[in-house]
Amino acid sequence: MANVNTVKTSYVSKPFIVSAVIILFVGSFMGAAWLMTIFNISIPPWFGPLIQQHRILQIDGFLTLLIMGVGYMIVPRFRNVSLPSVTYAYLSFLLVLISLIAQVVTLLQPSILADKFFFIMIVITTVRVSGILIFVTIVFLMLKIRPKRLRLSDYFIALSIMTLLTMNIIELAQMFGVIYSEEDITKPRLTIAYPLSHIELWLLFPIIMIFGIEYKTLPSFLGFIRPRSNIGLSSFILISSCVILGLLAILFDTELLMLQSVFNMLFFTSVVAFTLSIYAFGGFNNSDIIRLAQGEKKVRYNLTVLHIKTSFFLLLVGILVGILLGITYELDHEVYRFALYDLAIHTIAIGFIGITISLYLPLMLPPIIGKTVQFTNLNKIPLLLILLSLGFRALGDVILAQGNFVPNFVPQFSSFLAFKILNLLLGLSGWLVVIAMAVFVITLHRSMK
Repeated sequence: MANVNTVKTSYVSKPFIVSAVIILFVGSFMGAAWLMTIFNISIPPWFGPLIQQHRILQIDGFLTLLIMGVGYMIVPRFRNVSLPSVTYAYLSFLLVLISLIAQVVTLLQPSILADKFFFIMIVITTVRVSGILIFVTIVFLMLKIRPKRLRLSDYFIALSIMTLLTMNIIELAQMFGVIYSEEDITKPRLTIAYPLSHIELWLLFPIIMIFGIEYKTLPSFLGFIRPRSNIGLSSFILISSCVILGLLAILFDTELLMLQSVFNMLFFTSVVAFTLSIYAFGGFNNSDIIRLAQGEKKVRYNLTVLHIKTSFFLLLVGILVGILLGITYELDHEVYRFALYDLAIHTIAIGFIGITISLYLPLMLPPIIGKTVQFTNLNKIPLLLILLSLGFRALGDVILAQGNFVPNFVPQFSSFLAFKILNLLLGLSGWLVVIAMAVFVITLHRSMK
């Protein structure tokens, strides 16, 4: 009976994950077009307003729906129980999806709505918060059931969903003018210049959810070992402090460089501790596993190790770029700050979150779709395309940091024509991510049996 319940629970996640993947493609398309504009590649004028929806689609759409779908599937399976309410789970999906569509449509034509725009945005955000609140309530009802082992995993999951809920409530409060100012609250402040720590805080809710899942599953898979609990607890305390500090910065509208630097240092230390707790970079004897594994199991093991090491390495690099931004922020060079800002965000989002999802999606799909995924049919092409895209992006951001002039250490690009060709390649690099996603989906589909 328990197996039937978990199968039904997994099936509930299907609309969340399918919708999230579709939104991811649309949002990535917008992001690729936006990257083109940075390097002076012209796009149709009518497409300009659509580019502004990139962040909304990726965070309020893709990441939110994906984490909800994963939460509805993973938490019950960790306990071998069913969802307290399938109906309310579907209701939360509809509320979040409807609010996302309404938000995108509203932000495309704000002038038409005139003085009703602010009121409509409050209603839309309230609908989204309601859907997320239902999700959080259902998950917490299941977290009350104590697991047989590795309780710390639940703490990461609880922190993740509470961060998601709190960030959305704060966004709603901003629209009411409760937090940010004593200005006329009928004037919407929706185009806030977010500091890096604010964006990183938005990215923390999926990162912490990933930590919760990996703490429970990864050490056992890598070497039939248990995670280092004391180091794992240290990681949880550090990343909790990071979340609290980030939330306080938003609540008090503080953009102190010292505070943002402390945020990133806590973030970095927490990630280092977590990698040690789950043996992400090794530290255990897996020679027997590698020697005995054959065929499907060996391919899956090798792909897992490769993706885990790559994703955590890029996460640490992204945070270090954020620390560098904090150290050098006072330099009077706006383009330089933007270059580091862009590189930090997308190294974390694409490099860690994206690569980790590409690892776990083939593992999560079988109970949802009723088909197995043959890892022997998967390949490393999507991963290589993502790394190539991030490499191009890093090079492009270095050029931006130089003031969009040819860097002194690249004399071979001193030709104006060659430099324009380089700009074209960098501007189109965003499409490598879209291509990587398409290749991954096609390969995954062909690997289903």
